[in-house]
Amino acid sequence: MRVLLDNNVDRKFARLIAGHEVRHAREMGWAELENGDLIAAAESEGFEAMITCDKQMQYQQNLKTRQACILVLNSLFIKWTDIEPLGPKVQLLLDEGLPASAFIIVNPEAAD
Repeated sequence: MRVLLDNNVDRKFARLIAGHEVRHAREMGWAELENGDLIAAAESEGFEAMITCDKQMQYQQNLKTRQACILVLNSLFIKWTDIEPLGPKVQLLLDEGLPASAFIIVNPEAAD
């Protein structure tokens, strides 16, 4: 699966995902693109999923006409130490396959 990391996701997150092609928006030359424009560019290049830390995107974008699935990392902050623990959950979701035209919130594990 082709996966795009949004500009607000640390590039190191790509190392946590195996067996999928993961590219960063800046690597694609899309550093200035945001939200709808970024999703459109990603879809035009064959990306099936996008990973973002933008928790508001699900309220700002309508995916009914889109094919990509958006994974929203639901961490307190967007620092590496906050998003890194979400890597295994993202890997599992990607491996299982994602629905088109959907937002999926990736939550941290609940504390025991």
